[in-house]
Amino acid sequence: MTQNALFVTGTDTGVGKTLVTALLALKIRAMGFDCGVYKPFASGCDWENGALVSPDAQWLQKTLDLGDSLDEISPLRLEEPLAPLIAARRAGISTQDWPEIARAGFDHLRSKHEFIIVEGVGGLLVPVWDENEAIRTVEDLINAWQLPIVLVARRALGTINHTFLSLSVPLKAPANFAGLVFNDSAPVAPDDIAAQTSPEFISYQSAVPIWGQVPFLDCNDAAALRRAAQSIEIEL
Repeated sequence: MTQNALFVTGTDTGVGKTLVTALLALKIRAMGFDCGVYKPFASGCDWENGALVSPDAQWLQKTLDLGDSLDEISPLRLEEPLAPLIAARRAGISTQDWPEIARAGFDHLRSKHEFIIVEGVGGLLVPVWDENEAIRTVEDLINAWQLPIVLVARRALGTINHTFLSLSVPLKAPANFAGLVFNDSAPVAPDDIAAQTSPEFISYQSAVPIWGQVPFLDCNDAAALRRAAQSIEIEL
């Protein structure tokens, strides 16, 4: 296993991977470690001063008060909000050297920090680059880097199926599912039975430990973020 790193992926797009990435970084900092974050692939980026910028990377940089540049945090950026390989093909961009660029950026940040949280893009089977006519996914990246995974899921109807489908993706040891975090990416009604029962059922049926449940948060409320981070139980 690659030491002192975690990979955050999700059951779907929009489940709150970036938020959970920040919370994990805050928690690990509270444990006494210098923690950085890395989002090697980002789509749906905005043009600012002639360059593409990832809003997620900007938020992580600001929220965590990182000294790392946006290029260091998120080196491979695409404009259209699509799977990276599809967005690259539509933009006429070759992905041939992406694995090397992504790995070099990861190794660089590992040399600067004691711990790194890597945030993926979408879910495990999202196509990221092609290699000798073979399509490579987030799963391939994790297997190549041998990282333990934190899976982010919604507390909502359908999450049981989405979660177990994600957990069924085959990994090559020593990559493994280290933990599961449920995140309310939207307000959840108090009488939402699916939200109340899904985490317990998944916990009962899965050997993957649940590290925490994150309520719907104001992402600009620093105190709320710190409280949520402290509630996460990391097992390293």
